[in-house]
Amino acid sequence: MTFRTAPLVPLAPFTLCLIIGILMGSWLCIEASLLPVLIGIVLVAICVRRWPMAQSILLMLSFVLLGMIVMQLHQEKVPKGVTVEAIVVANPIEKPKTMAVELLIPSLHQQARYYVWKDERSRQLTMGEAIVLQVDSDRFVRSREWQSGGEAYQHLSGLDKLRVRALYYRQQLLGRYRTIADDDQTYAVLAAMTLGDKSTLSADVKDVYSVTGASHVLALSGLHLGIIYMLLSVLLAGRRRFWLSQVVIILSIWAFAFLTGLSTSIVRSATMISIYGLLSVGGRNRSSLNVLCFTAIVMLLFSPQMLFDVGFQLSFMAVLSILLFMPLLGQMVSVRFLMEHPVWRWLWSTIAVSLTAQIGVAPLIAYYFGRFSTYFLLTNLFVLPLATLILYGALLFLLTSWTFVGNALLAVVALLNSGLGIIASLPLSSIDGLHPSVFQVSLIYTIIICIYIILLRLTPSRKY
Repeated sequence: MTFRTAPLVPLAPFTLCLIIGILMGSWLCIEASLLPVLIGIVLVAICVRRWPMAQSILLMLSFVLLGMIVMQLHQEKVPKGVTVEAIVVANPIEKPKTMAVELLIPSLHQQARYYVWKDERSRQLTMGEAIVLQVDSDRFVRSREWQSGGEAYQHLSGLDKLRVRALYYRQQLLGRYRTIADDDQTYAVLAAMTLGDKSTLSADVKDVYSVTGASHVLALSGLHLGIIYMLLSVLLAGRRRFWLSQVVIILSIWAFAFLTGLSTSIVRSATMISIYGLLSVGGRNRSSLNVLCFTAIVMLLFSPQMLFDVGFQLSFMAVLSILLFMPLLGQMVSVRFLMEHPVWRWLWSTIAVSLTAQIGVAPLIAYYFGRFSTYFLLTNLFVLPLATLILYGALLFLLTSWTFVGNALLAVVALLNSGLGIIASLPLSSIDGLHPSVFQVSLIYTIIICIYIILLRLTPSRKY
């Protein structure tokens, strides 16, 4: 009998060093340029290649400096009190005192949410409107600090033009949903689950999905792209030119990402799928953990501020936990039994994925939202098949406009909402009032890592 060893993930220490560098860059005010120091360390690392340990230490140090540099450059790109031109790229969301407005700022190469003081003018802001505003680090815009107009469209890059066109097309598709949906709650969930528009979600709907642990269904993520990827893989299976099918899948995935607004979780999932597809074409060995680390490095170098985004943290921790713990849970059930019983295979895989993902995100959810959903396993067993039906049904309706498909789609969404409402009403459906500190969250993750190492050592590996 052989026992498992830790998976080989050469990119993991470099990813961790980059994160440390970004954190240091956000905490420390370093005005001097660190680029010459980085170049010097890299040159020394090249010269000491005969000593692998020293070279590895120098390369990891270079990633720490790289993180500090990209954070330094990012902070320089966010000036304070500067007037810029922007485009509203999503329907504004009304808050108690402000209007949450998603803005694309061409001059800063930035898309971010700003909070405009709520008045008659801000209530009339619409998708696609150009405005001129004064930006600040707190992203709060007073009434006197913005006005309609400007020439933001003339400064759009090719990529930004593509993004705006995709968002316009999304508005047209949302209009088609409006033609069949009479209930606002049903429309809001359908729009969020399939096109990433959460502007019409009410506080009550959000609370029901949060209490039941189904919020991940409303936020487009790897679950949705995974469903689309499986559909495309089935449709393109058996093609002679494998590379062409992978190109079609990758382009389709990114088209959906642009259509839904390029949220952090969607970009992460699309990047991972793209890397997997390219490695498949090249016949390379695909290590899931290495792909995840490489995806994190690319995204953080492009936008280091993502590290502080809640969606980024939850998305990566969920995937990381699944990749680490799923192989261990897989030892509990016979592979032969699962292959012979498809229903049990689906049931087991759903439970295993839900449980392992919850291990990774539960501490963060408790920290940010003060809540733990006790029926998350029941929720996922109920939600996942319905989410698959909704996504496929929405695709069929948007392609055909068949009324009976639209009515069936609305019925499934209504069933999802009512079912989650029943789960949310069960006794002790959630434990609220949890507010762990950063130290406590770090301690919990340390305990999880220790448990993982122990299980890794005690779990025998299978030989096929």
